[in-house]
Amino acid sequence: MAAPVVSHGPVDAPARESLEAGLKHSALPRRALPWLVGGWLVASVLGMGLVWSHASAAGLAATPPSRLPERFARAPGAWTLLVFLHPQCPCSRATLAELAKLLDREGARLATHVFVWAPRQAPPGFERSELWTRAVGLPGVEVVADVDGQVARELGARTSGQVVLYSPDGVDRFSGGITPARGHEGDSAGAGAIRDLLRAEDPRVATAPVFGCALQTASTASSGETP
Repeated sequence: MAAPVVSHGPVDAPARESLEAGLKHSALPRRALPWLVGGWLVASVLGMGLVWSHASAAGLAATPPSRLPERFARAPGAWTLLVFLHPQCPCSRATLAELAKLLDREGARLATHVFVWAPRQAPPGFERSELWTRAVGLPGVEVVADVDGQVARELGARTSGQVVLYSPDGVDRFSGGITPARGHEGDSAGAGAIRDLLRAEDPRVATAPVFGCALQTASTASSGETP
């Protein structure tokens, strides 16, 4: 039987055009790949930048009175530590985590009071959040519902996570936050300053940024939504 004849002649025009189109189509993804990768990298960097920009954006600082108001009872020889929280602020979990570390090391020298914002017009139990439960679980801490933010206003606190420290003789020695960024745990200038003060050392700072949600806004007061 004769072997089949295979033609190696020139390809007709329609077949050639189809082949060239296929080759061009297959080359397009390869050419676009560097641009796609570059675009993804740029978008990732911009996204990370926005996230860190939010995390590092401090809230409004407090303007506490220079002396502890008389209505606050002072325990003999103890430093008075006042902490202000918005009950729905996720950033303040880190504040309570750092407060727990501070109390574990220096709690015997502190009379600690946590004031949780409780607007009258909010839904019932608004202030009894996860943060309230965590604060109540800290040893030796008094947790108080701050109705309509009366105590926060008296102490000039405007951001959840605000901490104010008064010496045993009632003098304001520190005002600020005890976290390094929004929702981030770890060493911070504020926590370090408090430890230095309690150990009779010169603090590195007398104030530090506060990272958290606003304690009072019109929308959160009326609806109870997370700020």
